Amino acid sequence: MLKKVVTVLLGLCLLLYPFAVYLGLNYVSPFWLALGLLTLLLSRLVMLRGVLNKMPWLLPATALGGLAIVTSLFTDSVIGFKLYPLMVNFAMLAVFAYSYLKPPTVIETFARLQDPNLPDHALSYIRKVTLVWCGFFIINASISLYTALYSSFKVWTLYNGFIAYILIGSLAGIEFIVRLFVQRRAAQLEKPAERKCK
Repeated sequence: MLKKVVTVLLGLCLLLYPFAVYLGLNYVSPFWLALGLLTLLLSRLVMLRGVLNKMPWLLPATALGGLAIVTSLFTDSVIGFKLYPLMVNFAMLAVFAYSYLKPPTVIETFARLQDPNLPDHALSYIRKVTLVWCGFFIINASISLYTALYSSFKVWTLYNGFIAYILIGSLAGIEFIVRLFVQRRAAQLEKPAERKCK
């Protein structure tokens, strides 16, 4: 029970990463903040080591995000902190794109946990959704990079700590609605086929 609570707390801390950086720099130097964030990252990785095979993006996202934070650790500057969301997006893009080229896709893997016998139309839909998410990660990473290099710390925090999550939630919500329509249409097409067989 304690392990689950700690894992959730660590996850929340990293979810609120931009705000933690924005507030943390008011109290400590980039070096000490980087040290604290790296400790959080490694702790979360240790806590989740048993599910790394179910969450293939976790290891590369942690590695690339950690690399960005290490930059701030050794340079005692904020640039590494600001590049962290970019690195996580890049890791997600790499994992989703690789799974598209070398199936099963990440989404298919999760879908088969609910339904091991996915029909062909579902697999086709899942591959399209995977491409949509790849496109999203490219756009989100580009905006994140722009805010890191050319925007104020407030704008960077607002986008990467709030707006990006709203966009992710919106895309997930839209995909869910579209999926319901696709499933309904597939079910309607299957009924006439079943009648003919009879």
